[in-house]
Amino acid sequence: MMMFKIGQRYVSQAEPTLGLGIVSEVQGRTVKILFPSIGQARIYRTDEAPIERFVLQVGETVKSEKGVSFVVDSVREDAGIMVYVGRNGKEMKESELSAKISTARPAVLFKALADDEVCSSRDFLRHEDAMEMYYKWISSPVRGMIGPRVNMIPHQYYLCYRACSSSTLPRLMLSDEVGLGKTIEAGMIWHALKSRGRIQRTLVIVPETLKHQWMIEMKRRFNQLFTLVDEGYIRGLFVGVAKDETKPNPFMQSNDIIVSIDFLMAQPALIEDLLKTNWDMTIIDEAHHLVCEDGFTSHEYMLANRVIGRSKGVLLLTGTPLQLHPESQFNRLKMLDPVRFADYNDFIKDQEAYLKLVRDLNKLPTDPNHHMSWDDLYECVPKNSQIRPWLEQENSKSMTAGEWMRCIVDGMGTGSVVFRNTRKGVGGFPKRVLDEIPLEPNPAYREMVDVAADRDLEASTDIQENGLLCTRFSDAWAMDERFVWLKGFLKEYKNEKVLLICESIQVVQALETLLLEFLGEGAFVMFHEDMSIMARDKAAANFSKPDGANLLIASEIGSEGRNFQFSHHLVLFDLPLDAALVEQRIGRLDRIGQDKDIIIHVPYVKGSGQEVMFRWYNEGLNSFGAPLMSGGELFLKYTESLIEALATPRASLENFVENVIPQVKKDCEQMRKHIENGRDRLLEFNSRNPEKAKEITDEIRELDAEPELKNLVFDSLMNRGLDVEKSSVQDCFLITMGPQVEAGSVPGMPDLAMAAATAGGGRVNSQTDLCGEGGGDGDGDGRVSGGTCMTVTFDRDVAMTHDDIEFISLDHPLAQGVFDYETSFGRGTVSCAIWPNSGLRGLMMQYNFAVELPVSEEWGCADIAGPKYFKVLVNAKGENMSEHFEDLSDAALKDVGVPQGNAAVDMTLRYFAKDGLAKARLIVSEQAKKYAEEAANAVEARSEQEYQRMNHLLSMRGKAGTSEALKQLRKNVQERKKIVANPQLRLDAIRLVVCK
Repeated sequence: MMMFKIGQRYVSQAEPTLGLGIVSEVQGRTVKILFPSIGQARIYRTDEAPIERFVLQVGETVKSEKGVSFVVDSVREDAGIMVYVGRNGKEMKESELSAKISTARPAVLFKALADDEVCSSRDFLRHEDAMEMYYKWISSPVRGMIGPRVNMIPHQYYLCYRACSSSTLPRLMLSDEVGLGKTIEAGMIWHALKSRGRIQRTLVIVPETLKHQWMIEMKRRFNQLFTLVDEGYIRGLFVGVAKDETKPNPFMQSNDIIVSIDFLMAQPALIEDLLKTNWDMTIIDEAHHLVCEDGFTSHEYMLANRVIGRSKGVLLLTGTPLQLHPESQFNRLKMLDPVRFADYNDFIKDQEAYLKLVRDLNKLPTDPNHHMSWDDLYECVPKNSQIRPWLEQENSKSMTAGEWMRCIVDGMGTGSVVFRNTRKGVGGFPKRVLDEIPLEPNPAYREMVDVAADRDLEASTDIQENGLLCTRFSDAWAMDERFVWLKGFLKEYKNEKVLLICESIQVVQALETLLLEFLGEGAFVMFHEDMSIMARDKAAANFSKPDGANLLIASEIGSEGRNFQFSHHLVLFDLPLDAALVEQRIGRLDRIGQDKDIIIHVPYVKGSGQEVMFRWYNEGLNSFGAPLMSGGELFLKYTESLIEALATPRASLENFVENVIPQVKKDCEQMRKHIENGRDRLLEFNSRNPEKAKEITDEIRELDAEPELKNLVFDSLMNRGLDVEKSSVQDCFLITMGPQVEAGSVPGMPDLAMAAATAGGGRVNSQTDLCGEGGGDGDGDGRVSGGTCMTVTFDRDVAMTHDDIEFISLDHPLAQGVFDYETSFGRGTVSCAIWPNSGLRGLMMQYNFAVELPVSEEWGCADIAGPKYFKVLVNAKGENMSEHFEDLSDAALKDVGVPQGNAAVDMTLRYFAKDGLAKARLIVSEQAKKYAEEAANAVEARSEQEYQRMNHLLSMRGKAGTSEALKQLRKNVQERKKIVANPQLRLDAIRLVVCK
């Protein structure tokens, strides 16, 4: 009699379609088994239960409900519970196994066939297609890079490739200049690692002003709903928790979390909770604010250092040039690699030697379009250069010249830790064209402004800059000189897309009131923090449509993370004190890929605080002409003069323009010159590789062009009762999940409960629309659906121009949900069909095998040693009939039941279940062995390449002989080859073919 324990896993012999069960209760002579995949339970007598213990074997893959998976290296039993152990020491109890794990076994499959429990040919082929496509995705070198809704910008894809190519998680600093997409780069790296199963838990730490940008970017571009830990989230989490109860740790409630550094610094108890958690990946934006220099260490730096110490992977994002604040820069690098960056004085010496190398190689062609050759190196590397001896070594010739140069940058500079691209190096940016609009003051209005400023000293600076639009005196709003100008401007540019940004939400709302009367509803849309994120999404989508609103009025939040590069007109209705915000505003249009010059319209009233700010940015910082890094430093230096001029513009403006602005201009030019002179062209060369980037983007475009994914997704969804129809938007489709489909049962489709969620203290809403096309204002398909609908496209170009339309790719949750659904619970694994007019006679059995190599995701080798799907046809004589697969796939098969009580058929089925299966397994084993040998050699070559690269780097530093990491890599080379050479075969599906 079986000894049952709660947590043990069983499969029903009588009802194999129930999937994987778990013992939930044992009472006397009965056992209760829950089958989570269908939400049902069965109660059996313990002495005659028609169930079989489910135990995985060495070499098979375990997968938990949380998505953790690894190859079983050994199995042990602990108090009646099976414990699976991976090669790296990971353990998983059988009670943790996913209910969706395949329970298919040859005996189960053939029993279902003998009992005529068969599926249709269409279901069988759908399962087959899903398996093949899923394995293709697993084995793709661009897995995780396909799905992001991003333009195909080469340097971003190359950075993602570099970050993910090592067997260790990246610990990097991304320091591209403003406008080159550091947030996107970090998101792409995160998405690729997440898709490959290499990370589970992620923490993103950002400034308060960027938290919504990150929420939006991660949802819109990478299909991930992050949890925002803020005051609202904490309050909701602690509802119902008594004072004497232990409060839940907010950082343990979700795997993907965004939190503001400002919020953390104000919450000591929250910091305690944070430092109790571990992370696979930590991303810190605006990392240049982590200061540690001249004996001063900021609290933010200390916190970041402790968090990073608990994280395997780290991405620090900073746009600050490396030569500014070298000690803080060193200490940030030390957080990433404390062994390499151990001593500041050594770092300075190494940097001086490296900068000499950069100067020595100033003639080396580093243009991305130039293919660097060994001749280039011999010609450009001086005879007395420190790297000349390495150049003469023959073993370096195993690399290309470009690869060798990248190793030099990695070894002598910071190239293996720091990546930096510049606008000048990348190219493709528009020209900034300033439209200066000096306005004559309205004396009556200016008098009212002065009175209001005198009465409210706290807000006097704001009033001097924004006039009465930031006050409650609405009767005077229409007198504002900028509004009077704006009316004429909007008439002149009525057919152009115009983005208008204000610092103050009060000004935004005042303009809304005024323009409703002037333009009427529908002519413009609003975008500010008092709107829900879904409302903002709809406004942005409306603005992006050719026939949508031509004016979008946004508060400062409008410059956070939105891409409005389809517009070429930016109105800066006011100018904030923070230079970074001005650059952020301009960056909504001034982006790589922008195809036209951008016109920056800046209205200001002469003699007012507005002119002070205009002169500061235009003549002092040249912000409207070119991007500026570290403008905040100049602000700190000249704060007193600037604030004085703003508070009393008429009295101070002349002195400010004549005496202060020239000095600001001089300091700014010196800073720009210092940055340019310190520009590291070798680091920039190391940060991009056009040839490799082209390989990646070509592979993605090839996958984009394949129609099989669309066919599989739609066939699967319609089979489950969802409706799919063409949308009025070209190359788009409307998927409707009616009331007959259980909410939340289709991964990747919007959830009504999620749609009702609010932005505060939690998640970004998924794009849901109950009566129109996915989240926008509708495109002619509007209806009350009685359920949830979503507009989708498989076309990347369409997705890039329609933010409110879901981009479906192999990476998308909808596609992954289809793979999961079609390959789980034994769906489509047993079939029987007649093959009419085949020219053959008798019965044949199709055996579909899944062949998996015991490769750990951590190795980063799935693209060269991923799983394969093999199909074999065997007749009743044991002959290999696989040559007929092409004809079989084109044939019009007819579904048929398996004859019951037919002795001849029963005997043939027994043959197929034993001898025929052995024959099929032998055929596939030969194919699998050949594939495994090729994969093992490829894994060995890649591991050897990683070893040689590290050996080269450490040799430059004189540390190759003492490196434990290097010794481990050498050990890995042969171990991995041996492991990969042992393929694991699993019979996945069978089909009985009756030839006529």
